[in-house]
Amino acid sequence: MHFPHRHHHPEEGGHEHGHHGGRHGGRPGGGGRVRRGEAKYVILDALKDNSRHGYEIIKALEERSGGRYAPSPGMVYPTLQFLEEAGMVCSEASGDRKVFSLTEAGRADLITHREEVEAFWSLFVRPTLSAESQTELGFLREEMQFLQRTLWSGLRDLPSGDNPDAIRRIRQTVEKCRNDVRAIFAEKS
Repeated sequence: MHFPHRHHHPEEGGHEHGHHGGRHGGRPGGGGRVRRGEAKYVILDALKDNSRHGYEIIKALEERSGGRYAPSPGMVYPTLQFLEEAGMVCSEASGDRKVFSLTEAGRADLITHREEVEAFWSLFVRPTLSAESQTELGFLREEMQFLQRTLWSGLRDLPSGDNPDAIRRIRQTVEKCRNDVRAIFAEKS
């Protein structure tokens, strides 16, 4: 089973590039293609116990995967719209947000596709990590968030506003970092 992807209708395939500096749309460690309708079951699963707005769905999926899967708003909101049009979820305005809930049809569809949902989540099962490894993973997540904020605020504040040389050097630095990380993973294989 593959993960849902961004920037497409929920019933189409495509590639997703996640945040936190990695791909969150493919299998752990790589990209992939989504099977038709797969995204909707993951979102229905996120709504099975609680009504949620879109951002809460994203955070619930990210939390459940231990930070390894964080779908974009560009995947979640069109899928929610599709599910609402199909009668699987309903929405209610709550302030400036829509809160989504499963309908009986959505709950029945989720039960019918329970094995697919379980297969999706089984991709995130990993051995219990030591306290030291868990602490390091927390630091890593924070560093990725800091890097992302530093990058976008720095680009926004470039003195000339358009500096292709600086942007190219930043991209090359990020690519080198990614390749260094891949080399570390390759050592463990």
